[in-house]
This record gives sequence, structure tokens and C-alpha cells, in this order.
Amino acid sequence: MNPRVEIILDVKPFAVTIKWTNGQTRVVDFNEFLAEERRRESSIFSRLFNPETFMKVRTDGRTLYWENLTEMVDEKGNSLPAPIDFCPDVLYGVSKVV
Repeated sequence: MNPRVEIILDVKPFAVTIKWTNGQTRVVDFNEFLAEERRRESSIFSRLFNPETFMKVRTDGRTLYWENLTEMVDEKGNSLPAPIDFCPDVLYGVSKVV
């Protein structure tokens, strides 16, 4: 099984230091990872580049997420708040060993 986020060790705009389930400590630099998305105001990911918002990152023991930064539509057509999250395999792949 691929590593998953075990715990968030540190958060700074716009980098998250993570201890992974394989024991490694690695940093995800979102400035680098989402560079193109940051420039697009229409991108939902551009919302992460507000320092106050970015600092609200959470983990579910698998990946990183930010609550209520986007919306989803339920089966009845109602718009509901939804988190922005990332595939943990992608995060691990773009992270760098500390």
C-alpha cells in the first residue's frame, strides 16, 4: 500500500510538512505544486492561496483537505458545501524529503 498522511507536523503559507505512514517526513510546497492553478482566478484551487484559509488544512489520516471551499450538488439538485482534497498518491509524489 502507498503511504498516507499520518499527521500534519507543520503548516506555513503555502507548505505543509507531513509525517507519512511509511515513517518519512516530507514537505508539500503548494506554491510549486499548484503554480498554474494559482494564476487562474476561476480555479477552485486558487482559494487555497489565502494565508488564513491555507492554515486551516486538516487530515483524515489519509490525505489533506480544506473544509467547505467548494460545492457539490446532491441527487436532488441541492448545492452543498464540500471540501477540497487531494489524492494522497499525488501529494506524496510532489512532496520532498525534509
